[in-house]
Amino acid sequence: MPDSGSLSSALAQVVPESARTAAFVSTVLVFSVLSSALGIGGAALLPLFVWHYGAKTGVAVITVYFLFQNLSKLLLLWKHIDFALAWKLVAWATPGAVAGGVLLVAIPARHAQQFLGAGILAMVLLPRLLPRRRPPSQRLRRIGFASFGIVYGVASGVLGSGNALKGPLLTSMGVLKERYVGTYALTSFTLNVPKLLVYHQGGVAPGHLLAASWPLLLVSLVGTFIGKRMLRHLSEAWFERVTTTAFVLSALSMIVLPT
Repeated sequence: MPDSGSLSSALAQVVPESARTAAFVSTVLVFSVLSSALGIGGAALLPLFVWHYGAKTGVAVITVYFLFQNLSKLLLLWKHIDFALAWKLVAWATPGAVAGGVLLVAIPARHAQQFLGAGILAMVLLPRLLPRRRPPSQRLRRIGFASFGIVYGVASGVLGSGNALKGPLLTSMGVLKERYVGTYALTSFTLNVPKLLVYHQGGVAPGHLLAASWPLLLVSLVGTFIGKRMLRHLSEAWFERVTTTAFVLSALSMIVLPT
C-alpha cells in the first residue's frame, strides 16, 4: 500500500474516491499543458502526488508521469533538441540521480525538499541582484557545469524532479522555447529510467503500482499536444518571465507546504 499522510487520510474520509481521482487527473492535465508550453509544471505537482499517494510513493509515481510526459515531448519536439548540451548534462547528472534515489529510499524527503526550494530561490534571484562581473574562465565554467549536473541529478533522485534547478541553467544559456522544452525533456527522460530502477529495488515503487499508472500516459499525450500549440504564440521575453515566476512560486511551495 502507498504510504499515506494524515492530510490524505482525513480527506479520504470526507471526499469520495471518484471525486478525488477526478480532481487529481484534472490538475495533472492542467500542469501537463503548462509543462509542454513552458517546460515547467512538474515541480509544482509534487505536493499533489504526495497528497494522493503518500510521501515516498508519490515521488515514485510522479517519476512515471514524468517518463510518459517527456516521451510525449520528445516525439513532438525531436528536431529542436540541443543534443550536445543534453548528453553533457546527462553524463554528469546520472550518478547524482542514482545517489539521490538511494537517499530517497533511506531517508525522509522533507528536509531535502526545503533545501532544494531555498536553492532554487537563490539560483533564480541572486544573478538578478548581484552586480555583473567579468564572465568566468572556460575552466571554471566547465567545473561549474559538472558540479551543477551532479547536484541536479541528486535533487532529481530525491524528489522525483530536479527540473526547477535545470530550468534557470538552460534559460541563462539562451536555450528557449521549443529548443528549451525539447532539451529539457531529453535530459529528464534519460534520468527517469535509472531513478525508477532504484525506487523499485528499494521497495518505494512496487510493480503493481507502476502498472496502474498507465492513465498518466494519456493525460501527458493530451497535455503535450495542447501545450505545443500554445508554445507557438509565446514570445521569448514572455517565456523567460513566466518561467522565472514559476520557478520562484515552485520554490516557495517546496519550502512552505508540508509533504
